[in-house]
Amino acid sequence: MEEDLRIEELEKELEEARKRIKVLEGNGADLFLNNFKIPSSEVESLKDSVIDNTHYPLLILDEELRIVFSNKKFHKSFSLSPDEINGEHIYQAGEKQWDIPQLRNVLETILPSKSSMTNFEMQYENSRSGSKYLTLNASEIKLTGSNKKYILLSIEDITQRRKAEIKLEESEQRFHELFYSSTSLLAILSGPDHVVEIANDAIKDVWGKGYDVLGKPIAEVLPEIVDQGIIELLDNVYNTGEAFQADEMPIEHIIDGKSKIIYFDFTYQPQRNRNGEIIGVGVIAHDVTKQAILNDKIKKSEREFRELVDLMPHKISMADAEGNTMFYNQSWLDYVGKDFEEFKNEDQLDIVHPEDKEIAAREIEKCLSESSNMDLELRIRDKDGDYKWHLVKAIPIKEQDGKIHSWISSSTEIQKIKEEEKRKEDFLKLVSHELKTPVTSIKGYVQLLTAMLPKQKDGTDKKFPLKPYLKRMSTQVEKLIRLIAEMLDLSRIEQNELDLKKEKFSLNRHVKEIAEDLSYSNKDIEIKINHELECEVHADRDRIGQVIINFVTNALKYSPDNNQVNIRIFEAEKDKVGVCVQDFGKGIPDKELNNIFKRFYRVSGNKDDTYSGFGIGLYLSNEIIQRHNGNIYVKSEVGKGSEFTFVIPLNHN
Repeated sequence: MEEDLRIEELEKELEEARKRIKVLEGNGADLFLNNFKIPSSEVESLKDSVIDNTHYPLLILDEELRIVFSNKKFHKSFSLSPDEINGEHIYQAGEKQWDIPQLRNVLETILPSKSSMTNFEMQYENSRSGSKYLTLNASEIKLTGSNKKYILLSIEDITQRRKAEIKLEESEQRFHELFYSSTSLLAILSGPDHVVEIANDAIKDVWGKGYDVLGKPIAEVLPEIVDQGIIELLDNVYNTGEAFQADEMPIEHIIDGKSKIIYFDFTYQPQRNRNGEIIGVGVIAHDVTKQAILNDKIKKSEREFRELVDLMPHKISMADAEGNTMFYNQSWLDYVGKDFEEFKNEDQLDIVHPEDKEIAAREIEKCLSESSNMDLELRIRDKDGDYKWHLVKAIPIKEQDGKIHSWISSSTEIQKIKEEEKRKEDFLKLVSHELKTPVTSIKGYVQLLTAMLPKQKDGTDKKFPLKPYLKRMSTQVEKLIRLIAEMLDLSRIEQNELDLKKEKFSLNRHVKEIAEDLSYSNKDIEIKINHELECEVHADRDRIGQVIINFVTNALKYSPDNNQVNIRIFEAEKDKVGVCVQDFGKGIPDKELNNIFKRFYRVSGNKDDTYSGFGIGLYLSNEIIQRHNGNIYVKSEVGKGSEFTFVIPLNHN
């Protein structure tokens, strides 16, 4: 529209210029001047003023295509002076800058046959003014009373407009390529009937109605969506201008006569003209069927998980990577007598027994900072205000890159187990005290009988065969005394009454003496000692010996087919000594390594009664070493044996 107006304006200016030139050049000049009362002396000035002030660059050529006149607008637009072009052949003017094929076509072909030509587009290259796009208007002019012909050229610089058109064309091309190559489902529906104006191949393939769908209402293309409320959604967007968005919405499509449910994420967006009036609806959609089916399975799995954990007697909870609780199962809520939101906003340590809070806070902090598992026993308050013992475990759930995503924890009530342990401890304490006196008496009588037996001159006991049996009896009594001592020590630990009697002694000599005593009472065993470090320690001699004896007897107990035991004394680190007891027995499975230092825990064989003992030896050993500011380490491989090592300071203060 704008271009038409400009052309019409140009034609009017050209026509007016022609009239004025004819009047000025012809016989009617005087009449023209008289009518306007212009003196003849001013005619030339008026002629120059009229032409030079014309809005467009103008050229006048003679019949030989020489430039007889050029206006100021032409000089300015093309950076050419009158001296460079006036009188020059048009093709030679301005260093042949006007020797353009399009211009030759106009002057030599079109104009001779038509006498005039309008809106002929051409491209002009000039080293001074650069590249330009031009619209050329040309016509022949005949002067009154003369047979000469002239050519009037009016030139319009449309460079800016043409560049804008090129950009628009490029933009439209990019839009076209983006629209039709996109994997998104795209369409534009025009008018109140939602006629398919544009649709890319991706959405046509999903519709499954072929590619001949343009110009048809969407209800005609997809009649099956009418009863699914889709047309109402489109109508609402078209009438109100409010966009509509949906996620994983199932829509039934009929493809090749078969019904198919497809899930979409889609947006209906109103399309407006320059006046802001709604003229259609834009459709942007994605086929998310696989994702929707997967999400449905995940939601179903989550529901099943929640139902499962709610039925479990264990108290299950989940927390985010920072330890903020996101989920409690029903067992937790029933135990504390609160709903989820109320319980979630409370501090986890509020329901922990005051005596257990410090260790609980320390273990939680360690668990979060080191991304390690947590395993501890705590007393937790129930809805009636009673504290009950629980075994609390927590493990991190990690992503593939090792980053923690969340934590899952379980709290299992072990109050009855604790009560049973207390009854067992009380019973063992009572039995230990009751057995201590008679066992000590038995040991004394055995020693007395052994001393009373006379020895033969050759050192044999052939006449008195009771002596070997008395030695065996003495060995069994020693085991019974050691067991009673362990049970009494257990009681002392529970009451925090296990005192250390520290003294300075040679650890190497002490280990050697223990090995000799054990070898004397067990003729079949072979104990090898490797003294990598000779040292003295300041510790409880008897308690350290108790730990070594426990390690060695356990090594023999769990090595029924191999009676070899290696003891190594070495420097663990600066100012610390380590004692390692190695056996070549059956080894300990990984799942049991974390439990062997618990009270009453025994590593089981094929049958529970395979190995004797009450499962308190390693528990006592661990307590003794910890009271020496030391640590116990275990390495074991099933079928190859185990290594039990304790490390203590050389000088324990």
